[in-house]
Amino acid sequence: MPWFVVDDNADTHPKMIAATNAALGLWLKCGAYAARHLTDGIVPGAVAKMYGSAPQIKKLTAAGLWHTSGHDCSHPKCLQPAAGDFVIHDYLVYNPSRRDVLAKRERAAAKKRKQRAVQDAREGLEAFGGESHENRGGFDDDPDPNHSSEYDDPAGRGGASPRDSRGTRTRATPSPPLPSHQGGADREPSAGGRGRDPLSLIAADWQPSDEDVAAAQLARADAGREQLTPQQIGLVTRKFRQRMLDDQVRAAGFGGRWQQWAENERTEQPAVGGNVVHLPAMTRGQQQRAGLDRLAQQLDGGHTA
Repeated sequence: MPWFVVDDNADTHPKMIAATNAALGLWLKCGAYAARHLTDGIVPGAVAKMYGSAPQIKKLTAAGLWHTSGHDCSHPKCLQPAAGDFVIHDYLVYNPSRRDVLAKRERAAAKKRKQRAVQDAREGLEAFGGESHENRGGFDDDPDPNHSSEYDDPAGRGGASPRDSRGTRTRATPSPPLPSHQGGADREPSAGGRGRDPLSLIAADWQPSDEDVAAAQLARADAGREQLTPQQIGLVTRKFRQRMLDDQVRAAGFGGRWQQWAENERTEQPAVGGNVVHLPAMTRGQQQRAGLDRLAQQLDGGHTA
């Protein structure tokens, strides 16, 4: 739908000032009517009388904003209206003509029809499985390197592609499964690995494997830290199990996590007694449980003495 164009200096134009506001309201409404109905600026007399009054029409014609039938305006684009009708001065100077609007609409419609035809052709081709018109019969006389046989194993699934030569492609073999230990140093396998254990919580009696302990001790030695004693390893394991349970951690294996935990433990010699393990920051409940464990160890040591 075209717009009725109003110049941005219209408010200061002498003709607009002479017409006064009430008549300009009629001018604007009839301009919108002409743009909507593609009249090239012609305002039927009945429409003018319906939208405004006779004095307002007289002010528009007196100001030169409208012309009546037989006007002598020198501008070539001011059409001659029929008797009783009016024409908006310079309408076709600022607004498109009926012919231009209809031609633009036809071009837009033709473009849309072309786009729909292309889309219909694509959808029709996809309905035949994406094949060309010449090969819709399904015959495969010319081997296609991109074509996979429905009777042979596809490439990369246990064998070579049906069309690959023995000298250009090696036989595909599956990757070996990752080793698994009871709580061992098995890092969690990738999503595509085989033999992946279901994720689960840590067992209440979980213990690190010998490989886990050896790996943690080796990492501590490389970092210049003291080796953990069996008593410290037991304490670290108890704290590790409790942290995993408190955090509701689910994993296929906990060996790797325990190695990192044990690797980062710090030890020091207290004034009296054995080694004390300083654990990472714990919650209040964990701190209370740690205090009870230390108290139990002290009582056991005093009873032994």
